[in-house]
Amino acid sequence: MEHHTGPDDPRVRERAHAIWEREGRPEGRHIAHWQQATREIAEEDAVPGPEAGLQTPDSASERALHEAAEHLRGVDSHSHHRQSSPAEG
Repeated sequence: MEHHTGPDDPRVRERAHAIWEREGRPEGRHIAHWQQATREIAEEDAVPGPEAGLQTPDSASERALHEAAEHLRGVDSHSHHRQSSPAEG
């Protein structure tokens, strides 16, 4: 379930209050604390959870690394099933 951070989000209110307390309850910083809380929660919501499935690589180099890792996994799984020949023995 996707959650959108908005002005009525109780998580923002709770986080902003915690930030305010952590900073020693300064006066006049409520807007900055609210903005910081909104940013933090939006960033947390953007991090995919286990239910999000596999992530796709964003760049060609990441794709190449992913493909190389998949290839090595395949090579490794095949080497365990290989029987040793008399010359290796």
